[in-house]
Amino acid sequence: MKILRVEAYPLSIKLKSPQTTSQGSYKMISICLVRITTDDGIEGVGECLARFAPTAYAELITKLFAPAMIGEDPTSIGHIMNKLRKLLNGRSGGILFESLAGVDIALWDILGKSLNTNIGRLLGGMNRIKVPAYASSIMVDKDVHEEGSRLVEMGFKTVKLKMGGTVKEEIKRTEKLRLTIGDTIKIVTDANYIYSEYEAEQLAIGLAEYDVTWLEEPIEPENREGYKRLAKKSPVALAAGESEFTAHDFTDLVSTGSVQYVQPDVTRAGGITGSRNIASLANSFHLAYAPHVGFSGIVCVAATLQLSSAMPNLFAYECMFTANPFRDELAIEPVGLPSQLKDGYADVPQTGGLGIQIDWDVVKRLKTT
Repeated sequence: MKILRVEAYPLSIKLKSPQTTSQGSYKMISICLVRITTDDGIEGVGECLARFAPTAYAELITKLFAPAMIGEDPTSIGHIMNKLRKLLNGRSGGILFESLAGVDIALWDILGKSLNTNIGRLLGGMNRIKVPAYASSIMVDKDVHEEGSRLVEMGFKTVKLKMGGTVKEEIKRTEKLRLTIGDTIKIVTDANYIYSEYEAEQLAIGLAEYDVTWLEEPIEPENREGYKRLAKKSPVALAAGESEFTAHDFTDLVSTGSVQYVQPDVTRAGGITGSRNIASLANSFHLAYAPHVGFSGIVCVAATLQLSSAMPNLFAYECMFTANPFRDELAIEPVGLPSQLKDGYADVPQTGGLGIQIDWDVVKRLKTT
């Protein structure tokens, strides 16, 4: 079996309701799909976290990666990824590594389909057929009572609250959410690195009163010394990692005890291969794996479910409860939707590879020109 074609599809959509975090209000989102076809007729799909300028990802994949991949055995994933990595100069990260992630996912999809088994089993882990899911996210401009009540009715056992106001404002919002959802539902919070170290410390002290499970990205990802200092003072566990690209990026975070939850995104952090390495690294330090999904598409969701089924240190799969055409419409039979949860759990696709089939007519409709 050899690689015959490598194609990339930059996609963009306008959201019906803007999503507002501490970093801004987002009306448009983008991703880039990767399709790899073999001479046996097997197709593998991948996804790159291409929030902006998705055509740049497509150009990189089709002009730089594709010529180096044609004729290779797609099941030799490590060999291909090493070959492509050597084409890139400088440190790992940015658009280059996010593009590699999409290729890696597509290769794993081919491997699973060729063996007629899902990726979760190929990873040789826990072989879960369902995984716990948490609701993401109550945005900074939403009413926490209204949203929290709705999420409990939907069956979620853990709810994420975005933070973007002052420390006092966010502590009050957390108090309101706790009163709304009761003591049996977990709360996780996400600041998207808007606070200073001092503010983050004060916020953590206030959140602890309401039994918050984690405080996510309270300060800038680059401030590693700040994470170490904050972890020693915070009464709430810290979570981080969606901004990182490689297992190497996580080494100081996990070895110093700066975080208790690692959150790589499979469409950024080296695909299935890279994310597995990160989760395994965290597991060796007895830390939890809580993969990031965000506003990504169905391929990211399916790949995350497969990883979640295999990793022994899984906390939960991030289930976005707001409408997202990239997730809801791109697959003929979507997976991981909030409406599909059963008692707070998401089913893991059991068919070959990722376990999804892309609707290429929808891809054509959403393709960026």
